Amino acid sequence: MPRKKKLGPILTISAVIVAAAAVVVYAKRDRDEPQSAQYTIAPVSRGDIIQAVNTTGQLAPLVSVEVSTQISGLVTEVNVDFNSPVKKGQILARIDPASYIQKVAQAEADLAAAEASATLVRLNAARLKGLRDQDLVTQADYDQAEALLEQARAALLTRKASVENARTDLERCTLTSPIDGTVIFKQVEVGKTVVSSFSAPTLFVIAQDLAKMRIIAPISEVDVWAVHPGQAVTFTVDAIPDRTFGGKLTQIRNPYTPSEKQTTQATQQSTITNFDGVIEVDNPDLLLRPSLTANVSVVVSKTENALRIPNGALRVQVPQDPDSPHRMPTLPSEESVDSAVVYRLAGGDRSAKPEPVLVKLGITDNISTQVLEGLKEGDTVITGIPSRIEVPQRRGLF
Repeated sequence: MPRKKKLGPILTISAVIVAAAAVVVYAKRDRDEPQSAQYTIAPVSRGDIIQAVNTTGQLAPLVSVEVSTQISGLVTEVNVDFNSPVKKGQILARIDPASYIQKVAQAEADLAAAEASATLVRLNAARLKGLRDQDLVTQADYDQAEALLEQARAALLTRKASVENARTDLERCTLTSPIDGTVIFKQVEVGKTVVSSFSAPTLFVIAQDLAKMRIIAPISEVDVWAVHPGQAVTFTVDAIPDRTFGGKLTQIRNPYTPSEKQTTQATQQSTITNFDGVIEVDNPDLLLRPSLTANVSVVVSKTENALRIPNGALRVQVPQDPDSPHRMPTLPSEESVDSAVVYRLAGGDRSAKPEPVLVKLGITDNISTQVLEGLKEGDTVITGIPSRIEVPQRRGLF
């Protein structure tokens, strides 16, 4: 029994000794293991680098026309549908013309009455002129007859204008296509009543030629300095993920309008200004359709067979070893020189001392960066330093 009572403290002391020995072993192994064995490395290689400004926009026809109505009435006929090809002058729809036919008849009747009245006034004025020549009527009577004649002529012109207006409204009951193209939008059906008010309702949208399209894409004020009309553009659409399409940037539009210029300065500083980039696209096989979302890349610069390093190498900072024979280079003070310090491992040996190297950089595609000076093809650079392995803590031992 006394031996069993002493066994507990002995086991506890033994466990503490074993744990302490484990800590020493872990610490010694972590200290003796070269830090360079934990580096992530990559070779300096050659390849194409394309620097681009990425954005997203929507495909739209290069030329499209909205067909609206300037009159109100009941739609009695619709001859086209979505994707229908149309020719200039082709009838798209008709509005019930009955009330407008009556307006034309009323206007023509008023014109006939005005013509009869004008004829009577003209004959009366001619008769009074003869009497005035014989001094049988006063000058005042003759002047009044001349005034009535001018009023009759003015009334006649008004009635003629009313007839033209009534006929024009009657012609507007028939909606025709203003261009050759394809119907890409329709918002009218037989039996629907359309009402024309201050803004004419859009009934159809016709695209002139879907083989020529464009993309309106926002370009941030941060990137607008790098893009110019004439630059090449590549883009993809989610509907056709395995194909890359091409286009050309043709215009950069100022986003401001007179009303927007009156916004307060505080509001302008709290938002990022986007300019509208207009990109023209050829669509000969008609695979692209209006309203598709396009993932756009405006090619700013391209270098073929460039010496390049992964961008991760530019973010690495290796602690300076006082025993290292390599000294940290000094970055140039000129802002025009794009330089950085990367760490090279001689011969790609992970156990070698990292050598800081000053490199001059060129363009980047956000994955790799061009190296102009400081490295050569085949060199090995450090691209990452994982955190050091920590000694595991065993709960309850200390």
